[in-house]
Amino acid sequence: DLAESASATSVVGQEDGPSTIIINKASSSISESVDEAQSVGVSAAPFHPQKIISISKEPEETGGYKIYTCSSETSKLLEVYPQRLLFPLEPKNKETTGSGCPVTLTNNTNDYVGIWIKPINGKFKETEIMEPHSTLVVYATMKMHAQPPKDKVEFEVLMIILRSKQDHGKLKSFIVDKLNMDSGFMVHVKNLKAEVYRAMLTAITCDPASCQIISRSIEDTTLVTSIDAHPTKPWIVTGHEGGNFSIWDYQKKETVMKLQVNEVPDKVTRMIHGVTKYIKETSLGHPVYSVKFTAEGKRLVVGDGRGYIYVYDSTDTKLHEVEKFRAYDKKSVNSLAAHPTKPYLLLSSSSFSRNIKLWDSSENWKFQNFKVKPENTYYVGVHSVKFNPRDTNTFACVTDEDKVKVWNIKTSILETTLKGPFVMADYFFNRGHQHLMVTLKFDAHNSEIWDLKTRKVVHTLSVSGHKTTWVACHPKLPILVTMLDDGTVCLWDASTYRLEKMVHITNSKCRDLVFVQDTNGRPRLVIAFETMIAIMKVNLPIANTSNASG
Repeated sequence: DLAESASATSVVGQEDGPSTIIINKASSSISESVDEAQSVGVSAAPFHPQKIISISKEPEETGGYKIYTCSSETSKLLEVYPQRLLFPLEPKNKETTGSGCPVTLTNNTNDYVGIWIKPINGKFKETEIMEPHSTLVVYATMKMHAQPPKDKVEFEVLMIILRSKQDHGKLKSFIVDKLNMDSGFMVHVKNLKAEVYRAMLTAITCDPASCQIISRSIEDTTLVTSIDAHPTKPWIVTGHEGGNFSIWDYQKKETVMKLQVNEVPDKVTRMIHGVTKYIKETSLGHPVYSVKFTAEGKRLVVGDGRGYIYVYDSTDTKLHEVEKFRAYDKKSVNSLAAHPTKPYLLLSSSSFSRNIKLWDSSENWKFQNFKVKPENTYYVGVHSVKFNPRDTNTFACVTDEDKVKVWNIKTSILETTLKGPFVMADYFFNRGHQHLMVTLKFDAHNSEIWDLKTRKVVHTLSVSGHKTTWVACHPKLPILVTMLDDGTVCLWDASTYRLEKMVHITNSKCRDLVFVQDTNGRPRLVIAFETMIAIMKVNLPIANTSNASG
């Protein structure tokens, strides 16, 4: 359903790589070029490591020692995924560094777990440590060859259950830079009352698959502030710092409409604001900060930096302004949320106001006010608002004091408060009936899954060597997206906490993202970067609509 004009080689871990449309930001007219989106996917069943009982000095092909293992109840709480690693063919003697083959390790115990991973003929290097109830993605790297090796290459993974983080440091000196575990190492393990679990992974090299990529330039050169997808049409709307928004048809690859909401202030005005904002926090008035289609797609709602909300009829290719009203007095409308089932309800928030407003268009835009009361009067605003897709009578907000608050729109009661500091939050899909939320802290290496009822973290997700910069969940499917600091997209199975695919698109920073359904009902992911907008297919088994909720 998407026209595909060029073929590019990409690194994938399964046969069908993701299709990605990339729209490059440029001031020139629309043009097409070929880009490469490197991706790695995994598509095999997870397995549990075996507990090491003892190591004898008998010579054995495993490296000079015979290792005795067994399964246990605890081993079922540890998971390695996948067992088969697919490496792309690379020039001879070239080592994959930084972006090798990802291995997902899950620790469902109440203890810390030390991690070592290496080729069977390599040395144990520096290690990672996993928190209780966490998932960590590490990279397996190996020397690449022009031809596949005659014998299969194996990787050895050790997961050592420890009593404390300090015990992890004590073990490092007995294994780092060694080729094998030995009986002496096991003595130290037993003295620390630790347990060693071992998994063997098979690595093979294969030809890289090819995926279709379309690259486009767009005319607007100002940063994207917000994006949204039309619920029934192949339209993507983008708001810009330049005070305008535009709608793009990603099937026809053409701009449907665009509108300049506010004029860009002159250079002197922008310089004055740049100085005065440190004295009194105010927003520059001209940008469009938020754009949202209503649930049925008949209207487009836009919030700007002057505190106005604009409502447009979006039933055809010509925009008609049907309403304009001031939501905040000289304070920007930074976030909008359209109700998932009631198209006449709209949430708004401002980074410079403590008032979250629920607007009702069927009542002449009357609003219900939810006042955020910070513990410190210095904090005055709300970063974002989000309706719960599974319980549409509740919504969450991330406040200026970096907390998450959950409100009920029927009772006006504050139901839950999570103490951060958080910069982002989204409702987390779960096949059960748990009320979960995924959160992200500033400059964080991991994202956290919270139980809203107990107000406790139930799991954490992280990728070794990277910070997480964005989190989002599909509203109906068990798909979690995290963005890394190098522009890599991570797609997780939200019901198992397993990483399913990694796609590297660009090195620029993510500004916003949203899910969209194509004409065949398959999910796509739309990502606004600082320098481009990308649309990619989500080719995963969990993306099947039979897994959808609601």
